[in-house]
Amino acid sequence: MSEEEHLIRIMNDDAPEEEPRDRTKWMWLGVLALFVGMVAFFWVDRNPRPVATSVRAKHILISFDPADPVDRGRAYERISELRERILAGESFDRLARANSDCSVSARRGGDLGWAPRDSYAAPFEEFCWGAQVGELSDIIQTQFGFHLVIVEDRHIAEADLYEIELEQRAFEELRRQNQNSEGEI
Repeated sequence: MSEEEHLIRIMNDDAPEEEPRDRTKWMWLGVLALFVGMVAFFWVDRNPRPVATSVRAKHILISFDPADPVDRGRAYERISELRERILAGESFDRLARANSDCSVSARRGGDLGWAPRDSYAAPFEEFCWGAQVGELSDIIQTQFGFHLVIVEDRHIAEADLYEIELEQRAFEELRRQNQNSEGEI
């Protein structure tokens, strides 16, 4: 090996090694992307549907003194006027904020949130479980006063859906048995 080749080999062996690359900026970008993804996930899913059977409704309450027929008449006129305004296209939420006597839900446009069965007074409850989603009620009277109600959403738990399905199957089987027994007579 010549001296020249020897020097080249030594120089190549003694060449400074490359410094390792700094990858921390990429790690921080990954952490930031993960954080943004988590925030977006929770933002989108911030109003999850309940697990139990429940209904979400909003209402406008006009209260009155049950012992005073004049006050009752005034309250009925007021709730009737509000119903007509809603039917004419005015915003339920805006009217609830401005007119509802329910101190809890008025601030939220009448929104009562999710509630399980048997949470409300009987006529109110009957409407919540029997009406179509989005339907405006007639005037409903409870011990609290007159209400206008809109069912926002309804969730039936899987266990309750299964129970309903079983009841329907049993009813169909009974009907089929009755038809068969009538055919034999």
